Amino acid sequence: MDILALNEPLNQAVYGPGMMLVFILVGLYLSLRTGFVQFSRLGVALRETLGAIRERSLSFGGQITPFQAAMVALSATVGTGHLVGMVGAVLLGGPGAVLWMWAAYLVGMATKFAEAVLAVHFRRQYTDGSVMGGPMVYIRYGLGKRMAWLAALFALFTAAAAFGIGNLTQAGAVGNALLQEFGIPPAITGLLLALLIGILLGGGIQWVARFAQFIVPLKLALFLLGVLPLLVLHIGELPAAFTLIFSSALSFQAAASGAAGAAVALGLAEILKAGVGRGIFANEAGLGSAAIAHAQAQVDHPVRQGFWGLTEMLVSLFVTTLMALTFIASGLWERFLGGDRVEAIRHLFAEHPLGVPMLASMLVVFALGTMASWGFYGEEGAAYLFGEGVRWPYRLTFVAFAFVGPLGGLAALTAVADTLNGLMAIPNLIALLALGGLVGRLVGEFFQGLPWQPPQEE
Repeated sequence: MDILALNEPLNQAVYGPGMMLVFILVGLYLSLRTGFVQFSRLGVALRETLGAIRERSLSFGGQITPFQAAMVALSATVGTGHLVGMVGAVLLGGPGAVLWMWAAYLVGMATKFAEAVLAVHFRRQYTDGSVMGGPMVYIRYGLGKRMAWLAALFALFTAAAAFGIGNLTQAGAVGNALLQEFGIPPAITGLLLALLIGILLGGGIQWVARFAQFIVPLKLALFLLGVLPLLVLHIGELPAAFTLIFSSALSFQAAASGAAGAAVALGLAEILKAGVGRGIFANEAGLGSAAIAHAQAQVDHPVRQGFWGLTEMLVSLFVTTLMALTFIASGLWERFLGGDRVEAIRHLFAEHPLGVPMLASMLVVFALGTMASWGFYGEEGAAYLFGEGVRWPYRLTFVAFAFVGPLGGLAALTAVADTLNGLMAIPNLIALLALGGLVGRLVGEFFQGLPWQPPQEE
């Protein structure tokens, strides 16, 4: 039985235009229910998050600070897809794909906001201080016992998908980067990854959060160190890059391939798919994964944590946009249009003062953060399904996959896990539609100064 052949139709459906339309429509619906909070309350959100990191000390519920919760979510979201994946989107859809990526981000901000709000509102706090939250919890307690099967599906998809998107894919990227640029054998890389991830997951959410609080600023610093010199090198082409983004967003002829001199025609559907797809799956808004982290925040009102969801999206948008602008301004997008994204980004960083090793260093750091956070996500999904006793078996299995990842292989498992990652969105989007009115009410109550009333325990 060819697992890849069986998986392909489902993968195409999950990541196809129809599903993308659903993401956008849900985001628009939540934008309406919240009064377009991503625009109307953006200033408040920034003051409540980045402007209050040192000032606000909340200890209401949760196990980690609101900032740490956002860092865990960002650590998972800002991964290798923000680098290689962004280049791939431009190669598939041309510069015009970037405009549609922006549109998807702006709509998705309301989705990520709603996920964080619901995660805190419905989370379960236990007597030992631990917290369980995320889509599986707000589906179960927000939609009622009759929808418990839907919550279980989300938890199952999350626990399984974590082995692919959050482990094998990331570990493979680390192994390839270290082997090609530094000659480090994959087995050594796997051993080091397994040791690091094992230590972090063994310490629970507190250790994962502390690591995220360190690794996210490091990711951003490395990203700026890697991209800004390239952007300065091509600064003269930046106005033309912006012009291309807007002029080709609705174009049916994106470019002519400079390498072969052959015209490469891109239909509007291809441009939309590349841009909207990157805008949706780069930030994970709608997948529900980040809500698992936001549920752990020590915060006195769900809307206050929702603001961190908005800020998280802005950081993700900044990284993808800067990566796209740098690549388009370099002119390499035309040469490699429709070609290999890894080769294209390697050519881009060949111009960097530190060379391709700079790219390798970025990929390693970006992947490490993603692995730690997704290990926690998967563990939470497994614990929801099978109880607290499954945590250590799940952790040990995750660590074993971290060791195997750099060695290669397991393509079928990776492909299936990628599909399961997309399937996570279905239960989550259903819940967001059903609970959108509640999110809107919580927003209204917050700005009226009314105290938050957690739902009654069943």
